[in-house]
Formats: sequence, structure tokens, C-alpha cells
Amino acid sequence: MRRSWLGTATGLFSSLFLTVLLLLPLAVILARSFVPDVGAVAANGNPLRLLADPYYLGRVAFTAGQALLSTVLTVLVGLPSAVLLARYRFLGRRALTAVFTVPFVMPTVVAGIGFLALVGPNGVLGVDLRNTLGLIMLAHVFYNFAVVARLVGGFLEGIGPRLEQVAATLGAGPWRALWRVTLPLALPATWAAAALVFIFCFTSFGVILILAPEARFATLEVEIFRLTERLLQLDAAAVLAIVQLAAILVVGTLYTRLQARLAAPLASGRRTVDRGPSTTGRTLLALNIALISALVLAPLAALLVGALSGPSGAFPSLANFGGLLEARRSIGFASLGQALRNSLTFALSSSVLALLVGFAFAYAIVRGGWRALDQLSLLPLATSPITLAFGYLLTFPQLVTSFWGILLAHALVAFPFVTRTLLPALRSLPPSQAGAAATLGAGPWRTLVRVELPQLTPSLMVAAAFAFAISMGEFGATLLLARPEFATLPVAIFDRLGRPGPASYGEALALAGVLMLVTAAVMLALQRRTRTEF
Repeated sequence: MRRSWLGTATGLFSSLFLTVLLLLPLAVILARSFVPDVGAVAANGNPLRLLADPYYLGRVAFTAGQALLSTVLTVLVGLPSAVLLARYRFLGRRALTAVFTVPFVMPTVVAGIGFLALVGPNGVLGVDLRNTLGLIMLAHVFYNFAVVARLVGGFLEGIGPRLEQVAATLGAGPWRALWRVTLPLALPATWAAAALVFIFCFTSFGVILILAPEARFATLEVEIFRLTERLLQLDAAAVLAIVQLAAILVVGTLYTRLQARLAAPLASGRRTVDRGPSTTGRTLLALNIALISALVLAPLAALLVGALSGPSGAFPSLANFGGLLEARRSIGFASLGQALRNSLTFALSSSVLALLVGFAFAYAIVRGGWRALDQLSLLPLATSPITLAFGYLLTFPQLVTSFWGILLAHALVAFPFVTRTLLPALRSLPPSQAGAAATLGAGPWRTLVRVELPQLTPSLMVAAAFAFAISMGEFGATLLLARPEFATLPVAIFDRLGRPGPASYGEALALAGVLMLVTAAVMLALQRRTRTEF
């Protein structure tokens, strides 16, 4: 098909956006890693000597190790959910899938403070797991099991039940069919989900900063923040950022190749989930739902209980919220109203920009033939928010601590989710529609506005929900770029957690409760009216 002017324009716009706001800052970081700072750790010679330091080698090893362990545990927890949700039809299946997705978009500070309220120093369970590897892994499973459940489950639905039926006619029972047919078929999707989960765990920041602040648990992301924000050792931070980016790009390349294999299902047509669970299936389903519900609901419920508990232990109480309304101005936080206004302003503004950019990428890929943008649109996922903010600090110092710097960072983090949401919808539109519109005299722009956009409305709504939720919870880049008057809810929560006294902790719980309810409401209101690639 001949490339239209609109496909060319969106391709050029997408390429320019990615080059200026991502590739250029990364190139500056790479160049900066070879320029030592006076008085910095790496000042005596090439900054790359930093990698010979046993402490930083330990940070690299710990970052990779905790990400690997978290990924294995996440796959073990998420894979049974994927198989059960793909195999059986039951009442509440769609609602359950939507609830399982909520943790994926839940802000890191919400999950972090939720686990503190559950198993922290003053947790409701009476067990203090703060500064333990186990708590880090548990929080990572909370966040990422939905990636495994949805990606693997969606793939199993797409390949069709024919091969399992053939195995049954050859005498294979349900368990043998599971081990010999279903799981081998799901292997590419499982590896793809594992690669994506590894990337998210490798770049973990908020979870580590809140749940395990001791130096021995610092990941590369935390070290980059510490070297940039607190020690001003930009050359050392640049070296660690390049190491982190290189590792993520290797895993990201593996993910995109595996994802390409998932685009060609083994059987035509979408799997029809038309059978209810057997007695054994009902038991397994009930156990799985109980386990996942406990994992998802326990920290969030503990968070709400803590937010509604007064300093004296009275429940229910609005004392924590009252303290927020009367809060004095501080370094990162003024009041609940200001932080909420800032979060909503950035979320709404960045959602509009992310929709524009994400749609331009999707249209250029599908209608303009810019296939390279398909993989390039995933680059922001392979770039941690701290690295992104650090790149802005070096490349665009005028954007640092400005409204526009935070807005652009939020949009850049969110638009890949918009693109992945819109790509399946755009590809599903029959090309004959555009041809018919052209024969009636409609150009590419009029065809887009009058024919294609009305059909893409559900996908655009889901994409907007993703972008909004991601911006509401964005923590790493905002913490590095924001000044006090631009403090968002996540920054305000972190500010309160760093202050002594039960009153500050209670106000942090109250802020996290507000952020959790806003995020969950948006996602559940617009949940899953279309297919996405996540």
C-alpha cells in the first residue's frame, strides 16, 4: 500500500519526538560517563574505573539477583492464574481479570506504604519485614503477576483448544495435556512475560526506597538517584546509568523478539472459553483466587485501615486527613489539596500528550509502514525514570524543576502503553475501509476523522486510562525533577515518610489512600473494552 502523507507526517513526528526527548539525553549520558567531575569518586582517571569498585559491583550483582529471583517467583504465581483464566468460564471472570490488573498500574509508593502498613514496623500483622529481600520480592510479585497472567492467558486464549482436544482423543488426561501440550505452547509467552517482569524489577526504585532503604539493598536505580541528587557525582551516576541501560536493552531485545512470535498464533481464531471448571478445577480456581486476592487486597486493605486510624488508635477516624488539610508548607509537600491538584494537572496534561504521541506511533507503524518504530516505541520501557530524569538534567537543564520537564517525562513514560493499546485496534480495521473512503473523495485526514477514529474510541479510552494512571503514580522522574510547588501525591507521600513521628506516618497513609482510590477508580471505570499487547 502506498504511504500517505499522514503516515509520513506521523512517522517523522514520532521519530523527532523520540530522538529529542529520549535518544539525545541517553547520548549525553553516554558522553558524560567519560568526563570525570572534580572531587567525584571517579575523578582519578577514567570514570569507568567505578566498575572496579567492589561496592558498585555489589550493587550491579544485587540488582540483577533480586530481579531474577522476583521474576521467577512472579512467573510461579502468575502462570496458574493465566492457565485457569484461559481454560474456564465462570461468573465474575471479567471482573476478576480487571481487579488483577489494578496492581500493575498502582503507584509504587502506594504499594510500598501498603506493605509497610501490613508487615512494617507498626504493621497490622505484627511482623516487621522491612529491609528484607523477602519483602522486596513480595512487592514485585504484587506489581507484576498481572503481566504474566494477562500476557500468557491471552496467548492461550488465542491459540485455540484444538491441540488439547486432539491430546484428549489420544488418551491424555487433563494433567498430562497441561504438562505436555498447554505449558509447552505457552512457553514463548511465558518467556516474553518473564523478560518484561525482569525489566520492571531490574529498574525498581520506589519499592526499594520505601521498603528496604538500607544501603545493602540499594539497586542501580537507587544509586543513580543518590549520586545525582545527594552527592552531585554526575560522572559516576552516568556510568551506572549506562550499565543499567545496556542490561535492559539486552533483555528488551529478547522481549521484542519473543513478542513477535506471539503475533502468529498456532491456531486460527480466538480461543472459545465455553466450559465451566470441573470439581478439581473449581478447587484449584478457588485456591488461586484466594491466594491472589490476599496478595492484592491485603496490603491495600492494611493501607486503608491505617489511613482511617487516628494517632490514638481509634478507628474509624479522619484525624490523618484533617492533619493533611492543616499541613504546613514543607520541602516536598504543602497540603493535600495542592498535591492532588498537581497530580491531576500533570496526569490530565500528560495523558493528552501521551495519546497524541502514542497514536502517532501506532498510525505511522500500521498506516505509514514505519515498522522500525514498533520496537523503538518500547525504548522508554527500557529506560528507567531516574535515568530519563538524569538525562534531562544533563541535556535540558532549563526543563529541570519546571512544569514542562515533568510533563514531558510523564508523557514519555506513558506513551508506549498508549501505542501498545492502539496497535491491535488499528490493525484490526479492514484496509478496504480506507480504500472505499478514498474512492468517495476522502483524503487520509478525513478518513481518519470520519471513519477510523469513531471505531477506535474504546481503545482510546483504555489508552487514556493507562496514561492517566501511570502519570498519577510516576515517582522516580518526578522526585528528581520537581520543586516544592510542583510536588505530586507520590512525592508528598515520600516526603511524609521521611519525617519522624506517628502523625507524619498517618498522613502518608492518608495520602496513599487517596492516590490508590483515584487510580483504581479510573482503571476500573474504563477497564478492558479492547485488546492490548499487555
